[in-house]
Amino acid sequence: MLLTGNIHCYADDSTGDALYTGRANISRENVAEYRNKLVSEVESLLDKVSDWGRLNLVQFNPQKTQVCAFTAKKNPFVVSPQFQGTPLLASASIGILGVDISSDVQFRGHLEEKAKLASKKLGVLSRAGQYFMPAHRLQLYKAQVRPHMEYCSHLWAGAPQCQLLPLDRIQRRAARIVDDRALSDRLDSLALRRDVASLCIFFRIYHGECSEELFGLIPAAKFHERTSRQNSRYHPHHLDDWRSTTVRFRRCFLPRTTSLWNSLPPGIFPDRYDLGTF
Repeated sequence: MLLTGNIHCYADDSTGDALYTGRANISRENVAEYRNKLVSEVESLLDKVSDWGRLNLVQFNPQKTQVCAFTAKKNPFVVSPQFQGTPLLASASIGILGVDISSDVQFRGHLEEKAKLASKKLGVLSRAGQYFMPAHRLQLYKAQVRPHMEYCSHLWAGAPQCQLLPLDRIQRRAARIVDDRALSDRLDSLALRRDVASLCIFFRIYHGECSEELFGLIPAAKFHERTSRQNSRYHPHHLDDWRSTTVRFRRCFLPRTTSLWNSLPPGIFPDRYDLGTF
């Protein structure tokens, strides 16, 4: 196995990454310098992959290799790395494990595709609804339609409301198809389910039920800097909020869910790691 920290391996695929940290007032010259250095790091990473392939008699097809440069800056990322002598053109978005992420770190395309797919499946259920009882239609919605609108929702739960509204409209349409107010009223809102899903994943990360890389991202709570009166306002698992001046960053999974986590009442936390109780 290729032991490189910047490569994440899946069942039949892998993803490599490299990054640089910029500033809001950084000059264009420095941005270009950082980006050129970043491309060199990516090429070094790809060289290691090629060397590993030669040693293990594995051939790679550079034409199938995807590259996406994630940046919030308006200046386009024009520098491209090479893999086995083939230039890799950066794409506007990239799909990783079923989630489509655009180069400006938005999930607009992913949400639009999932809304279309869920709407098509709901249309099938609507046409076949006459053959099922309301309870059966509700179960079919939960099993066949709603999962498409919740896959990896913790990643995009902080998306702008205009991108999430189509999903809510689909659930309201599903309630009309169920045609039983007593049943449809028991459906939790998608926003609530996204918050619960985010908190459950955060709970696992907080207790170390994840990779060391993820666990290291959890911000520590600096209780030693607070007075006793300040401590009384926080539950024992309180974490320091992420500092950011941009809405884009605050909408990301960790900053957003940290705020949700800190707002929970103390009694909701079990004495030990127990996801079912939490």
